[in-house]
Amino acid sequence: MKILVYCFLILFLALSCKKDGVEANEDDFKTTPYDFPFISNFRTFVDDPQNPLTNEGVDLGHYLFFDNRLSKDFTMSCASCHQPENGFSDPKRWSIGVEGLPGKRHSMSLLNLAWSKQFFWDGRAATLREQALSPVTDPLEMNSDWNTVVERIQAVPTYREKFKKAFNTEAVTSDLITKAIEQYVKTLVVYNSDFDKAMRGEKELSVAAKRGQALFNTEKADCFHCHTTPELLVHGSTTFMNNGLDLIDNPNDFSDWGLGGFTGKSSDNGKFKIPTLRNLRATAPYMHDGRFSTLEEVIDFYNQGPKFSPSLEPIMIAEANRRVLEFNRWGLGITEEEKKDLIAFLESMTDNSYLNDPHYLAPEPLK
Repeated sequence: MKILVYCFLILFLALSCKKDGVEANEDDFKTTPYDFPFISNFRTFVDDPQNPLTNEGVDLGHYLFFDNRLSKDFTMSCASCHQPENGFSDPKRWSIGVEGLPGKRHSMSLLNLAWSKQFFWDGRAATLREQALSPVTDPLEMNSDWNTVVERIQAVPTYREKFKKAFNTEAVTSDLITKAIEQYVKTLVVYNSDFDKAMRGEKELSVAAKRGQALFNTEKADCFHCHTTPELLVHGSTTFMNNGLDLIDNPNDFSDWGLGGFTGKSSDNGKFKIPTLRNLRATAPYMHDGRFSTLEEVIDFYNQGPKFSPSLEPIMIAEANRRVLEFNRWGLGITEEEKKDLIAFLESMTDNSYLNDPHYLAPEPLK
């Protein structure tokens, strides 16, 4: 009988220790799934099981995205080159890093990237958390090192609390920092532009925007071949294209190889990620190198027709050749009035309502 009592006591104590110890805390750890908006005119958002969105992770990422501790001299954050008021892009052609040196490409907008699969203009990152890694160590950007950044974040008590809530650990790592930033960036979603409301039957576009939309979706303007899905208005299957910015005879003559620099294929040289058309006025200048300052300049470029190079998008070649045969012109032939209509449609995709939401703006720095 005494043996049974002793066994019962030992079992009771073991269970009590497990409940009060580390294992019980791990079992009790819970996060709150982030309520990603359902948008009827968008494709369904599919969460990443390797880094699912949670309120706690998104909140942590929000603070990290705007934190200057990520840079060498405490002067830059992710938001320095991806400014909310500029569609999470940079109004400068070349972003300036902590050493005062310009970057090599224009900072692309981060809006509506939750539906993207490859990142950077050259596609070298497969996930947003991979994309968040390199700016910290890039000498043209934050020019820091991850050990230093981790130490800085780890030293902030409130950050340790937030990491505990988001990832069940106070041990800060570069992997967890970038996972949190990825979660936050995925929530930078705009979907209440006039264009969206028209697609949902909530209002009508202006007469000029309607004409521009019709033009956008015809072979004359030829925008729809590359810009299709409503979340980004980029092609649903082809992410990278050479849109004929430069006249090149040899595939190795590009000053910036783009996708080819990542894949090593000369057929990919001069191909770049198709950017979003959302909030276009705010995200100027345009193209990977920011060579165009206005939408008018962009349309003028396409109106002249693409410059030939070995990796030029085949559909652009086919359409240009068709125009030569039918109309004896290489370019689009858009009139000044049609240009205004097209810009009216492009501007109907602007949604600045997010700028009234603190979720998209810089929070008070953690101390």
